[in-house]
Amino acid sequence: MRDLLYLSENKMRALAPQLPGHLRRRLGFETGFNVGVATATATLPSEPQPSSIALLDATVKMIGKTKGIRSRTETRLRVGDWIQFTDDFRFGDAATARYLPEDPDPGHALAGLVYFATANAEPPFVLLGSSVHVLDRWQSGDSPEGRVGMFYMDAVIAYARQLAQLPDEAATTRFVPPATGRRELDYALRVLGRSAQGNSPDEGWVTEPVRLSGHARILAVVRTSQGPSVLATPLYVEYAQRE
Repeated sequence: MRDLLYLSENKMRALAPQLPGHLRRRLGFETGFNVGVATATATLPSEPQPSSIALLDATVKMIGKTKGIRSRTETRLRVGDWIQFTDDFRFGDAATARYLPEDPDPGHALAGLVYFATANAEPPFVLLGSSVHVLDRWQSGDSPEGRVGMFYMDAVIAYARQLAQLPDEAATTRFVPPATGRRELDYALRVLGRSAQGNSPDEGWVTEPVRLSGHARILAVVRTSQGPSVLATPLYVEYAQRE
C-alpha cells in the first residue's frame, strides 16, 4: 500500500505523454488527463479509471530507462539528473511573507512554497515544491512566523521563482539556474539543514523527522568536502517504512 505525501501533477502531465502508446492505452489514459489523486480521463468510458499509482510507477520506470536515475548520495551529480532518495526529513510551509505583495494572489510565484530537508544528512539535501501538490496536508498554522526559513533564504527563493516560470516544473525542460552565487546557495541550504536537525519550537517545521522516499530532479549541486549539497524538486514523496 503506497502512502503518498506529495505528487507533482505538472510533472506527471509533462512526463506521461512520453510513455509508449501501448502502455498509455493499457493504463487507460489519454495524454490530456488530470492526474489528481486516483483520478484520470479514461480512454474508454466503459473502462474503470486506473489508479494514478500505476501511472506513477510506469513514469518512474520510463525515466529510469530513458534518462537514468541516480542515488542522491553519488558524488558526480549534475543539474537535471533524476535521483531517488530515502531519508529522514522535516517538512513545512516556507516563510515567504517578506517576498510577497501585501495582498498576494493565489497564483503568485512564491505562494504555497514548501520545503523538505533531511534531518540527519551532511551535506544538506533540500526539496523545493508547491503546496498545491501536497496530498496529505499537515497542520502548520497560518502565521508566516510559524513557517520555515524566515531568514537567509534569498538564494533558495530565487530558485523557486525560476521553477515557477516553468509549466512542467522542470520535469522535462532544461532548468536554467538563477543568477545567485554558489556561496549564497550553499549557506541557505546549510541553514535549512541545520534547522531540520534541531528541535527548536520556533523553527517552523511541522513534524519530528519522518522517513520519506521518492524521486526528484536536481535544480542545483554545490560541491563540498563532505560531498554534493543538493537542491531538487520532487516528482513525488511518500511515507517510507524504517528498515
